[in-house]
Amino acid sequence: MKERSRIFLLTILLIVILWPDWILTASTSRAEPQLSAPVRISDDNGEDEDPSVMLARDGRFYVAWSSKRQDGVNIHIKSSEDGRTWSTVGRVTIGPGEDYYPSLAQTRDGTFHIAWFRLERAQGDTDIWYSRSQDARTWSTPIPIANSPNVEWAPSIHADSRDALHIVWSSGKTGNRELYGSRSDDGGLCWSPERRITQSDEEDDFPHMIETSDGEWILAWTRYRKGSTLDEIISDTSAEIVIARSWDSLNWSVPQVSSPKDEKRRQIDFLPFVFEDAASRQLYLSWTSSRSNSLGNILLRNLASEQSVYSLLTTERTRDYSSKIAPTKTPGQYLMVWVSDREGTRKIYSRTFHL
Repeated sequence: MKERSRIFLLTILLIVILWPDWILTASTSRAEPQLSAPVRISDDNGEDEDPSVMLARDGRFYVAWSSKRQDGVNIHIKSSEDGRTWSTVGRVTIGPGEDYYPSLAQTRDGTFHIAWFRLERAQGDTDIWYSRSQDARTWSTPIPIANSPNVEWAPSIHADSRDALHIVWSSGKTGNRELYGSRSDDGGLCWSPERRITQSDEEDDFPHMIETSDGEWILAWTRYRKGSTLDEIISDTSAEIVIARSWDSLNWSVPQVSSPKDEKRRQIDFLPFVFEDAASRQLYLSWTSSRSNSLGNILLRNLASEQSVYSLLTTERTRDYSSKIAPTKTPGQYLMVWVSDREGTRKIYSRTFHL
């Protein structure tokens, strides 16, 4: 257990501190869609990571992220009417641990829900936490969703068509890293016992799950080779995006690789995000990859198209990663938020694009 804790602490240092100096393997880029100019969202003096975005029922965009500042590592939040001008920053968490990787959702009654993982550095422990809010400013006392001596991290939360909440995350309780999930049918007050989703010898991280308009569940995640350790997450070229499907969110299909083929394992494909275009009902996958930029770029592909065809959502020669996407009020237009070091330090940015 102590050895796993040391490995996880090293991973956090690699992702949060050493990422700017990491060189990924480059590849050839594909077609480029029309993109708006990037807008910087975070304006503090710290280091910012792990954005999450949603279009809420009040017509505003909400973005939450993890920010490392002098007073600790906490989750912060802003909102915007148009995705260009952002409100003053609010705070979701206030210690005592370090809070990372927030994920936002909203139920039909307007309640905001957020999940994240908390690192207790002194104990070398990471757990999944949850909170709720009526206005995205005042949040309930956080409650643990997964609290164990094992690695529990990288959660994603989703509100389904029946208003049930689902959280999926990566856990090390089996010896390797597998995906687990929990469900709430009462708006986040009570949560079901955790259940195991994946069963493989490989290492599964960074899950993202949605329910489509026809009731099918799509679960995308990053799969690494057997034995790949947490300190290799941003350097292991075995990383690929896989997707499984389900009609009940309980029984899943055999995972299929959805990132472009990489038979020689020269590329890094990780941090997936899946969304459905409401007008066409087509499914899209975005992810971070080394294929077009040795520093990392955001790619996009239509899951109905050939696996090798993808577009670029970032085109600058900067380090860009960890994209999340929300629909705008204009059909076919989307708002993307991500992390970039284009101004020297890691900050959260937004831009719109059209399908």
